[in-house]
Amino acid sequence: MFQSKVYNRTIALTCAMLAILAITTACVGKEDQTTNSSSAKKGSLSATVYDRGLIPASEGTMEKNRWTKWINESGPANVTFVAVPRTESKQKLNTLFASGSAPDLIFEFEPSIKNPLYDQKQLMPIDDMINNYSTVYKKLIEENPALKQASIKSDGKMYEFGKLNEAIPQNIAVIRQDWLEKLNLTAPQTTEELYQVAKAFAENDPDGNGKKDTYGLNIGAGLSDVFGGGSLNNSYVDVNGELVRQWDNHRYHTEFVKQLFDEGIIDKDFITDNNGAKARQDFLNGKTGIYFTQANTSLWSRLWVADYATLKANVPGAELAILAYPKSPLGQYINWINNPVQMTAVVNRSAKDPKAIMEYIDFLSTPDTGRTLTSGLEGVHWNNGAGGCPNAIDPEKNKTETGYLGQDYNMVFSVPEGGKCFFIAGTFNVEKPEEKLAKDMFKANLDIFYDLIDQQASWPGLTHSEHLPSVPQELLVDLQNAGTEIPNIFKSAMVSGSSYTVEQAMADAQATWDKYNGKKIDEFYQTWYSENKDTILMPVDIFSIVNDQKKLQEDILK
Repeated sequence: MFQSKVYNRTIALTCAMLAILAITTACVGKEDQTTNSSSAKKGSLSATVYDRGLIPASEGTMEKNRWTKWINESGPANVTFVAVPRTESKQKLNTLFASGSAPDLIFEFEPSIKNPLYDQKQLMPIDDMINNYSTVYKKLIEENPALKQASIKSDGKMYEFGKLNEAIPQNIAVIRQDWLEKLNLTAPQTTEELYQVAKAFAENDPDGNGKKDTYGLNIGAGLSDVFGGGSLNNSYVDVNGELVRQWDNHRYHTEFVKQLFDEGIIDKDFITDNNGAKARQDFLNGKTGIYFTQANTSLWSRLWVADYATLKANVPGAELAILAYPKSPLGQYINWINNPVQMTAVVNRSAKDPKAIMEYIDFLSTPDTGRTLTSGLEGVHWNNGAGGCPNAIDPEKNKTETGYLGQDYNMVFSVPEGGKCFFIAGTFNVEKPEEKLAKDMFKANLDIFYDLIDQQASWPGLTHSEHLPSVPQELLVDLQNAGTEIPNIFKSAMVSGSSYTVEQAMADAQATWDKYNGKKIDEFYQTWYSENKDTILMPVDIFSIVNDQKKLQEDILK
């Protein structure tokens, strides 16, 4: 009896345990199925990423590192990255498309690379994927029609994803304020005054060492814009709806530099200083009075924090000020502006998962993703500073772990969407004196910039070059050849003294333009302009975006 009860109890317990095990197994199986199902729903795509050679070996490669892992763990899609050397992207992409192995999503700034892909029908329209799968990016283009318009090609469909940038000067000029004061001069307001001040800086011993060893200025980024710009395919003005090619901008710029060269006011070796390294070194050593340079995001930190400290160490009494672009014989021009509506990504027509691509673009377009792929992880790489914006916890650590980020993993994030912390002015830690100075100089630069816009200064060219079309394939080599030979003609005139005059150089340049089908190129741009002038992003639109951002800039800079 007892044994029977024990037996029966054992049987009952065994059955109960088996039942529990079955339920547990069923639950685990259901959980696994849910996980697997969720994983299966996560789409896949391949995408390019620029390789600038900046990633430390300890971080891996641009294709596999802590941030590609974060993207795949945190994002809505499984992304396989394909590195494209930044300086060889055209060759790399052409090879990938020719072999049929191009990635699904191509991140590329250069229109002259993307436009031919459209002409060759290598790209997929993105209208349907936006309408069917997008929330974040769809809202962005609805609120910013210029972003949508810039993505539309000649067939009326959208082909490019893009972003809104901070609309600020891309090139600036700074001047040695202490030299002005020592020589009892004022900042030049015209190009004639620019010449006179530069001459005094070169000849009147502003550094007080008793030697004639200083330069008036450098031939750097932005100097040609003072005279109306130097790009051959952007040297047009609208005269009653007709595009008229300009040559006087090249003539005045060439004459100006030639005079500086002939009189020993500039470095005689400027032509061989292709990357501006020597000009920068001369400036840091206190040998250059006016310095023309690019003013991208990193420059504001480098110039006013690192470089200014170097200049001060070399020349303790050095003082710098922002120089407004002087007025030229052709009028008052504004600094070249960072493209405020920039198209940055296209989709391979062979892409198999448009939904995954669109979900990935939406993911990249959010402020949280933008912040991470710019500054790193909160609590690991940064904490909120006094102004509520990220401040680096350990700058040395960040050089290794975030220094290679730049914007290369997120080329579609729109700066205004992130608010003040994504604007340059919001990145300065004003608790540090050198960064407080950088912020003050940034404000001085914007004050001058806004004043020039109020004065209705002209854009140095027809519009931003990234919003110009690429010439047809049959004219491309001609434009490239002209774009090499004509600047060399002008440079030759600059350094050849009386043996090669500017007048002769102008005649030779125009003959070279004609030799390389310049009239057909002009006709191409005229046809394009006539058909699209009502929808092209023109300077008036760019200035409007500048003014839209002005209030936020002023709030940040208070």
